[in-house]
Amino acid sequence: MASVYVIQTGRTTWDEQTRIESAPGAPLTATGRQDVADAARELAALSISAIYACGGEAEQQTAELVAEAAGAKVRTSEELRELDYGLWQGLTREEIKRRQPKLYRQWTDSPASVRPPGGETLDEARHRLCKAVRDIVKRHKNGRALLVLRPVAFALLRCMARHEGLGRLWQNAGEGCCWQVLEADPADWDGS
Repeated sequence: MASVYVIQTGRTTWDEQTRIESAPGAPLTATGRQDVADAARELAALSISAIYACGGEAEQQTAELVAEAAGAKVRTSEELRELDYGLWQGLTREEIKRRQPKLYRQWTDSPASVRPPGGETLDEARHRLCKAVRDIVKRHKNGRALLVLRPVAFALLRCMARHEGLGRLWQNAGEGCCWQVLEADPADWDGS
């Protein structure tokens, strides 16, 4: 079994506006920063050796706050980025629902069956994330690495570690900043 520490970023200004957010994202709110600082104090006791985050603003802010508390180095991995929402990027959920009601309903009911216009599917994001996790786990066999993720990427990894289908995506999404250790057989990160 391999342990993977993951943290979901704190809330961003776009989260508070219910805007769809991939990269480069929006900054953390004051509440988001405080939630991350609280989690960072807990994570500091775990001897985290490295923190991996994509270059998005919320991901980097979250990583830096945890790094300061844990005394760990931040490394960038663009493969850990949030799902690419394509043309939905920056729109509110209500705007998407109004413009594309059938596609939005399908997204909420069966997210694995939808490709946001100009974006990527959950399966494509899952494969990308699995490769990144596999590489990071290999690099840190004797250490503890923390992955900083946005909500959908966080939920995808939870689904995989729990052997749940992507139909359970929304049940695995965290509310605001949260962290956990995912225990998984290395084969779980093969992306299939």
